[in-house]
Amino acid sequence: MPSREYKEPRVCECGFSSKSINGWSQHKKNCNRPSADKERIASLERQLAAKDEQMREQLAAKDRQIEQLIKKPRTVNHTTNNRFIVEQNVNIFGKESIDHISQDQIRALLADPVNAVPQFIKLKHRRAPDGVNNNIRVPNQKRAIYQVVVSGEGGEKEWENKCKGEVLEQLYDDTSGHLEAEADEETIEGVKFLDHQDRVKVSAAVNASDGGRLYKEQLDKIHNVVCV
Repeated sequence: MPSREYKEPRVCECGFSSKSINGWSQHKKNCNRPSADKERIASLERQLAAKDEQMREQLAAKDRQIEQLIKKPRTVNHTTNNRFIVEQNVNIFGKESIDHISQDQIRALLADPVNAVPQFIKLKHRRAPDGVNNNIRVPNQKRAIYQVVVSGEGGEKEWENKCKGEVLEQLYDDTSGHLEAEADEETIEGVKFLDHQDRVKVSAAVNASDGGRLYKEQLDKIHNVVCV
């Protein structure tokens, strides 16, 4: 009859020892002390959980920084780096001068309704003398953030971060309103422009039949002008 004992006693991590094969087997089934492998697995799981928590905290911190960056005005840094300096002759965003745009140019724009608004913005912001209307820029085209010139503390002008969509919509609203006031309903170009504007306004509405396509095309055209 084969022996039912080990040649040497088996010793468990909990301190139990036995030469009996049956006794040892029974003990291993009932012993509550985790094995070395189980302990290593548990340790790895704890480490992974700690890393996941750390990563979540880092991502949350970055989200908070981005949110603050969008909302917080950017303070003017008076250095020789022109990226941060706002020349004091530059007009505040939304208060641009248009004296350099002639009535003939406006009539020519009205004759091309699809491009009238973005081209007027180009004339206003990119063709003004001495760069007085260079008050909008795109610091990073990979991010949906524009920068516009605002009046800061003490009346000193500075760059402020704004959401891309907010700036584009303001540019469209202000410019289209100005051109609508210039459009003469008794002329062919005036009628065509106002008709196109009506269709764009319908497209900008919630649940528009075209899904907002026409309005989005106008904003895209403005974006392309601003990025030049």
